[in-house]
Amino acid sequence: MALAKTNNQTFTAHLYLDGRPVVLNQLRLQQALRDLRITKAEKLDAEVGLADSRVPSFITLADHDDDTPLLLKFVPKGDVYAISLVLAGIFDGARLFIEDKTHNLLASTRAPEQYFSISKSGASKASFSDIESGPAYLELIREPDDKPLYRHISSGMSTFLDVDPNRTGHNAFNHKPAIFVIKVIQ
Repeated sequence: MALAKTNNQTFTAHLYLDGRPVVLNQLRLQQALRDLRITKAEKLDAEVGLADSRVPSFITLADHDDDTPLLLKFVPKGDVYAISLVLAGIFDGARLFIEDKTHNLLASTRAPEQYFSISKSGASKASFSDIESGPAYLELIREPDDKPLYRHISSGMSTFLDVDPNRTGHNAFNHKPAIFVIKVIQ
């Protein structure tokens, strides 16, 4: 049963998946460099990633469940949301978007605005009032194509795609959409 509500409130929130906070890859790589037990290979990988123009912009999961989650700002546009980062530095105000060719979820200050809907049990296009009372499970859906986000793990790093990462073509290996926990901050 879909609830026909108009979203009219901007809010900020943290997202989690499997108990780990959603973060910007730049922050994950910086955190890795602060680890005293990092190997030389891990240190070099993190340095190369930070020096790249694209790698830091991935939306990913923190390596540790006690890392600081990314603060996301949800701005309503009808029954969908534009989502941006609230973060000091070059990514402040960067918008979440799906990269055309790779289908990866990235953050950019230059990308055109893209929209996402929130889907939760009992509300296919949930509004702020559906999640404000406390933490809630939800799916993020890229609009207008109605494509849910999937978690993809490659080389130990989680990324999010708007296509099923199953490349085998066999439906037994299809993934389920990512189910996030959202904690509204303000």
